[in-house]
Amino acid sequence: MMQTIQNPILHLGTPPEAPVVLLIDDDPSVRESLGALIMQRGYRVEYASSGVGGISLAWSLEQPPFAIIIDVMLTDMDGFEIASRLYHHPRTKNVHSILITTPHGLQDRRKNRRNLNFLTKPYRPSQLIEMLERLLEQKPPAEA
Repeated sequence: MMQTIQNPILHLGTPPEAPVVLLIDDDPSVRESLGALIMQRGYRVEYASSGVGGISLAWSLEQPPFAIIIDVMLTDMDGFEIASRLYHHPRTKNVHSILITTPHGLQDRRKNRRNLNFLTKPYRPSQLIEMLERLLEQKPPAEA
């Protein structure tokens, strides 16, 4: 079952031309807290609570996200599978993916593609914001 969570109240004050960040996480408190932090920095945030929902949303957004933050440990599929499907679709091939993983999950770096970035739990929210800002300044991954 596809479930997407959007909070129209949080979109208030975010310009429609703001860069879009898609946040895929099955923990509502993580979605809420990270989403609020990202929006405070001037990004528009879209939410999905599952991998299937996140992929569908990424492919259907009018303005593709410039970055997708993916929790590696989701109930319906892991973050590497999500990132792979996004990478192999023309609409999201050039989107930066940030995978949130455990130190053990870093062993899966061999699956890395040019558009994958990693944050290891526990991380400071400022690290995520710094990564988003750095990625926004870069060319899309396929053109880098």
